[in-house]
Parts: sequence; structure tokens; C-alpha cells
Amino acid sequence: MNSIKFIILALLLAVSLVFTGCSDSEGNQGSEKEEIKKVSVETKVLKAEKFSDFISVVGAVKPFQKALLSTTEGGRITKFNKDKGDFVKKGETILEIDNELLKASLDATKSQYELAEITFQKQETIYKQNVNSEIQYLQAKYGMQQLKANLKMIQTRYNNTFIVAPFSGYIDNEFYEEGELAPVGQPIINLIDIQKVKIEAGIPETYITSIKKGDKATIFVKAINKNYSGKISFVGTSVNSSNRTFPIEITIENKLKELKPELIAEVKIETKSFENMITIPTEVITRVDKGYIVYVNNNGVAESREVEVMKRTGNCVAISKGLSDGDNLIVVGYQNLINGQAIKEVK
Repeated sequence: MNSIKFIILALLLAVSLVFTGCSDSEGNQGSEKEEIKKVSVETKVLKAEKFSDFISVVGAVKPFQKALLSTTEGGRITKFNKDKGDFVKKGETILEIDNELLKASLDATKSQYELAEITFQKQETIYKQNVNSEIQYLQAKYGMQQLKANLKMIQTRYNNTFIVAPFSGYIDNEFYEEGELAPVGQPIINLIDIQKVKIEAGIPETYITSIKKGDKATIFVKAINKNYSGKISFVGTSVNSSNRTFPIEITIENKLKELKPELIAEVKIETKSFENMITIPTEVITRVDKGYIVYVNNNGVAESREVEVMKRTGNCVAISKGLSDGDNLIVVGYQNLINGQAIKEVK
């Protein structure tokens, strides 16, 4: 009888152990599943900062001044005083045109004028003394004036055989060689001033009321990997009908002569400035039917926020509504989140 009781007690104990083991196992598995459901994320604490809205366009570097120099006295080029690439100061002679005949005519006319001037002075003296007639006096006067006008004309023609620099700059090109015949009005020298340069660009017509002379601009020239600062020195008054833009010019210093004409320049012009603006990476925004959402960590739970995008600038987005200073924005692991999902923040 005792042995039967012992067997029954042993069986009951074994059954109890089996059920207890199953219960513990199921409890551990539930805990693990709960932990697995938490999505690992990384967050960034948002901070409102100063933000500038700007227009970005492509422009080109141009000389501050440029001139195609020609002559009004056609003739053979007798001498180049400066070579291509040389720097010349304002008023320096760059080249000379054959002027021997004009020089001879100038000398002869100058002598004739000097004689006529002396003759007039004597005729004027004796006319005042009533020694000669008025007609003799007037002939001397008008003869002198005619020769003075001829002298001035020939002097001007002679001066035009010397091509001088109208401003200080560099000889960018010479279109004729020494000894060649230079036709009247044809460019002989291309002179450019690049001690300062202009950045020329076209601005879309929608910004015609936003851009004004004196606005600050930032210029990036990729060819030399360098940024420059300048101010708008010119704003066009008409819109180009072919591309619906209006022209602007930005003047910048170029003392090191790094900027060469026709280099491509990326121009950024500030239009608005905000003291407190939330900016976030572009990639964390998700497009939905109603607009855009992002996720923030709200006490261990992913909370979706509808946001309003004010401006996209490169890989950054300015948010005008939906986020606040101090929010924990989820920047890693947001791709498969849903609103209310449990999350685990990792560093």
C-alpha cells in the first residue's frame, strides 16, 4: 500500500515539474519576442539655428573692362611696343602705324601756321595804327585760323597712328603682325582689365523684386576650387525673352589674377534670413499622401510628425512647421517605422 502511494506521489511531482518547465520557457520566449519588436534607431537632438534662403544660378567670369582697339588711319604696322600677354598702363603706346607722310605734312603745316601767326600779329599791330587796310588785317587773321584748323586735323590724324591703352590692363590678343596692313576700323588689339572681374549671370524673372544692387553674393569657381565674396553691381531692367531671366553683374577683386575670363562660376545670392529655423537632412523625410512626415523618439516610441518643407538646400531641408527645438529626430532606422512602434535608441 505504501509503495503504491509513493509511486502516485512521484508521478504527480513529475507532471508538476513538466508544467512548470513549460511555463518558464513560454515566459522567456515572450520576453525575447517583446525585445525583438523594438527597432534600433539613432537620433539627433534638433536645435533651431540661423538659416539663409538663397538663389543659386550659374554665371561666367568676365573682364572688368575690355576693348577691341583699332585705328582710324589705315596703314602698315611698323612697331609693336608691347607683346601679347604684357601688362600696359593707361596712356602707354602699344603699337605704331606707318606715319611718315603724315609727319611730313604735320611739320609743313606747323611751319605755315607759325608764319601765319607772326604775319597776323604784325598786321594787327599796324592795323591798330591805321597803317594798313582792314581787308589786309582780316586776310591775315582768317589765313592764320585756317592753318590752325588744318594743323589740328593733321595732328589728330598723326596721333591716331599710335594705338594707346585707354585703361590699364593686359594684351589678351593681337590680330595682326608687325609689317601687316591694318585696315581702318578693324580690331588690332584686344585689351582686358582683370585686376577686378565681373560675374555675369541670369536670374529667373520670379525673383525680379527680390534682387537689388548692393546685395551680397557668394561665388564658387570649381576650376580653382575657391570661394569669393562680392556685391551685385548691376541689375538689368529688362527680361530676356528666350530664357525669361534678367541679367546681373557681381564685381569682385582679382588681385592674384586667379580668375580668368569665361570660367564657370556658381553664384549664390541671399534673399531671406531667419534667426531660428529647424533644418534636417533631406533623406529622413518620407513622402506620404498628405505631404511629408518624419519620425521622432517620444519616450521610446516612434512618433510620426507631419512637416512643412520651406526650402531645400543641397542635402539639407528647412522645416517651417512640425518640429521644435529639442525634438529627438530619428536619423537612422526610420525606413521601416510605423507610428507608435517601440524603439530602442543606440549610440
